[in-house]
Amino acid sequence: MRETSGVKYLVFSIWVLCCALLHGEEVSEPTGDPPAVSLPFPMGETLTYQIYWGILAVGESVATTQWVWVDNRWLIEIKFRTQSNGILASLYPVDDTVVTLVDPETLRPLQYNLDLNEGKNRRLTYTRFDWPNARAKYLKEHEDKEDEIKIIPLKAGNRDLVSFMYFLRQTPFVDKNTYEFEVLADYKIYNLTVKTSGNDKILLENYGKVKSLKLIPEATFDGVFVRSGKMELWLSADKAQLLTKLVLDTPFANVKILLKSVEGPGAETWNKRKP
Repeated sequence: MRETSGVKYLVFSIWVLCCALLHGEEVSEPTGDPPAVSLPFPMGETLTYQIYWGILAVGESVATTQWVWVDNRWLIEIKFRTQSNGILASLYPVDDTVVTLVDPETLRPLQYNLDLNEGKNRRLTYTRFDWPNARAKYLKEHEDKEDEIKIIPLKAGNRDLVSFMYFLRQTPFVDKNTYEFEVLADYKIYNLTVKTSGNDKILLENYGKVKSLKLIPEATFDGVFVRSGKMELWLSADKAQLLTKLVLDTPFANVKILLKSVEGPGAETWNKRKP
């Protein structure tokens, strides 16, 4: 059952408080309204994606945006929660939460928190971005040994994976072109090449066929292209540039993600597409 917005806000507030106590941040009551800024995505948006393993629906991922008050200032929270369902939930339960806190003025990430719960394994990491000093601090918690800490040099355009996905929504993509980015994953900065490859009609269960621009990302690790899997994704060919489909083809499985629903700001436009 989907949580109400009030419950989600309460859960997140408690989570922020715990992080603040652990990492020395101050928590106070909000003052004033969130800043009036122009953003490439609407606040209060909820995107739900259906995840398929082959032909089997195995889970859902829900992406949300909202204002949060952290360390005496208004920030943008971008949150992804992914949960397994059906037969996979009993065999290999997954409940992953990824939260990025973004500066509304610059759209630079300030915090990136990863909480992965997959089967019996849990992975908890925190990344704090120190832009004045052009570096980020990465902390990975361990139960049976000393926590792992890394310092990562930053460049102006570096972003974590979540804030990067939303940053793409303001990128003026042109067909048959190539774009270069640098993305932070764990404690390393990777070069990411994105090639655009024509428009396709993506069939979505709730919205019919949606014209979408195909993107082919290729990551490089020390100059060597990753060959273990091929990824293709599609962004709606409109101002919103929503991810409509993602396909990851690996030697072990074919994973497909399809846009299931749009709620909140922008939902009215998508509801008009319903077949």
